Amino acid sequence: MKASLLALPLGLALSLGATSAFANTGTINFTGKISTASCPIEIVNPDSGAVSNLVNLGSVDSGVFTGVGSIGGGRGFQMRITPGSGCVLDPAKLNATVTYTSVQGGAGDHYGIKPVAGAAKGVAVGIKDNTNTLVKNGTKSAIYPLSETDPTLMYFTAVYIATAATVDAGPADADVNFRVDIN
Repeated sequence: MKASLLALPLGLALSLGATSAFANTGTINFTGKISTASCPIEIVNPDSGAVSNLVNLGSVDSGVFTGVGSIGGGRGFQMRITPGSGCVLDPAKLNATVTYTSVQGGAGDHYGIKPVAGAAKGVAVGIKDNTNTLVKNGTKSAIYPLSETDPTLMYFTAVYIATAATVDAGPADADVNFRVDIN
């Protein structure tokens, strides 16, 4: 009998504790933003007008590079923003900047080469904006004015840039993410 009387207060305490856990209330805060549709960005080959996300830098002789910071090769490309069908530009915000970030990393201000077997060493990809200034990894380009109604072409040039005193030959492909900010 004593054992069952001792168990009774313990059982009551546990059941009250469980009941109070269900009596609590709280608040959930949701945050978000409703925005206009984003505008598609097309990568355009200026020579052919073809739309593709591939910019072919071709083959550059390793002897062209004379030291850190020297540039070899060069290929122009454009980014096109076309207003219409879901892409509405605010007339008060008709300037764009582009920020590039290296997928491979490891190239400081530039964009790292893919780490594949036999890849070129001592070199990275650099991107110049329309002022012929190298756009550093993670920083904004020069400002490009946009048209509210017509397609806008933003001109860039991709180059190879030496990151070491000696550049070793090999595949020199790079992937670069981009973000276009319109303000």
